[in-house]
Amino acid sequence: MKLISVRALSALAVTTMLAGAPVFAHAADTPAPVSKGGEQAEAGGKGAIQTDADLSGYVGSINPVEVAGLLNYCTQGNYVDYDDGFKVLQSYNQKTNAVPDGQEGNMYYARGTAGQLQANGKTYSIATSSIPVRQKTCAAVLSRAKAAL
Repeated sequence: MKLISVRALSALAVTTMLAGAPVFAHAADTPAPVSKGGEQAEAGGKGAIQTDADLSGYVGSINPVEVAGLLNYCTQGNYVDYDDGFKVLQSYNQKTNAVPDGQEGNMYYARGTAGQLQANGKTYSIATSSIPVRQKTCAAVLSRAKAAL
């Protein structure tokens, strides 16, 4: 009887550990919503266009709140100097009301924070671009935010 109880308790402990353990999704294992040719993904509607083209020229035409989100992405990713970027981000968010109190959030800010920008009716992803493209685009984002202050 004692042997059965020990085995049952051991099995119960292992089962409880496995059931309570969090399951993590690996972002690297999840396919991006873009095709390799840079075209928008057909499945699931609108996806971001993956490109290594210079996107810094689009920064001047995007929504100011999207600029704030991109600056957040750029600062967190260290594509701009963190101290400089964070100070500008705080001031810019306050000026544009990009993150208003008591609201669920802003889609433009969320898009920018995800490393995406929308221009010419298309959504581009700098998050999947090469490092030099990210750095150049982020420098343009920081420059636009500074100029607005």
